[in-house]
Amino acid sequence: MKKTGIWLILSLAAFSLSAAGWEWQFAVGPWTLQPLNSPVERLAERIVADEARELLAPLLGEFTIFSYQPEITMRSQGKFFRVGLWRQLAADRFAIGLSADYLRCSLPFSMQDEQEISYQGIPIALITTRSEGRIDLRTFMLAARGRWRAWQRGRFSVHVNTGVALLRFRGDLRLPLAVRIRSILGDADLSQSLDMTLDELRRENDGVPAWSVAPALGAALYVPLGKAGRLFIDAGLSQGTFLAAGVSFDL
Repeated sequence: MKKTGIWLILSLAAFSLSAAGWEWQFAVGPWTLQPLNSPVERLAERIVADEARELLAPLLGEFTIFSYQPEITMRSQGKFFRVGLWRQLAADRFAIGLSADYLRCSLPFSMQDEQEISYQGIPIALITTRSEGRIDLRTFMLAARGRWRAWQRGRFSVHVNTGVALLRFRGDLRLPLAVRIRSILGDADLSQSLDMTLDELRRENDGVPAWSVAPALGAALYVPLGKAGRLFIDAGLSQGTFLAAGVSFDL
């Protein structure tokens, strides 16, 4: 995936040299899955639940659990670096562009579930599972967008953009699972853990997707910097929520 991102940036650089009216962008900022339930968060929660179910099965050989849907609370904190290239149209009133982001984001989660096992209506066991784990994403996101200058006053202008973003679901999963069984035969505490990369999980389970696709929506405030440069603040929603500060240069 790193080779893909480098190839894209070099291709954009070579293509931009062939004509005027291009704009390079460089930006950095925080990235999170909150406050919306993003596609990445839904995908991460599904993977955590599926892998917890796999860990649980050999620990509970004497019991049959028909439905395992644990409650998962996930947070996120991270940052990203972006390189983008825009083709300016109609005196920069409109533009189309491509971008490549490098993301580092941690998704700590809490998981819990309680199952009551009964036989002919008589409770025979109560099974509680808990986990405090995390997914660490170290990955790239590619996006294609269209941009429109919605407002301009003096040196300031506001641009809105929309498009689609493609994120490589790559990183590490750490899932420790603690199980407590209270039954008519006695109590027991069991544990199991999983520490693997998402690529390793994907080789074992083809239900773990390699990519996440989502629409992208954003707005940016631009301030001129010299004759060919601009400072900007960019906020957007897509695979997650971000706020970035950066600089752009016209070619």
